[in-house]
Amino acid sequence: MRLSLAVAAVAFPTMLVAQQSPARQVETAIRGLEEQWRAAQQSNDTAAFRKLLAPEVTFIGTSGSLRNRSGYIASRAQSWIPRAAQFTVDELRLRAYGTTVIATGRETSTGRGVAGQGRFTHVWARRGNTWVLVALERTEIAP
Repeated sequence: MRLSLAVAAVAFPTMLVAQQSPARQVETAIRGLEEQWRAAQQSNDTAAFRKLLAPEVTFIGTSGSLRNRSGYIASRAQSWIPRAAQFTVDELRLRAYGTTVIATGRETSTGRGVAGQGRFTHVWARRGNTWVLVALERTEIAP
């Protein structure tokens, strides 16, 4: 009796994890990619931008500007984000739809002469074994 309870205690959680595994794996992957994206923005990491952005990505900025991948990367030279002492993301929510994940959240930059908050929407698409950003939108939160 004790042996069967011990087997059930080990097997039951494993079965639950196996049932949740695909969704949990996607969530873990996207949360990790969102952190890579946050770090790339703060350090203006062009190599990371090229890795994370799909070639056909579209970006809509706070001014309403529409940029493609090369336009987005070029615009980072004037961005306030790399000048911020801190650039954080919170309120991150993920919604998965098959091979597409929509991420929304709030970003905050702080530092000398740099302070701002915005909300964002990121659309991640799975390409083979890789996830890439195919669309981004940022809206400034008024002070």
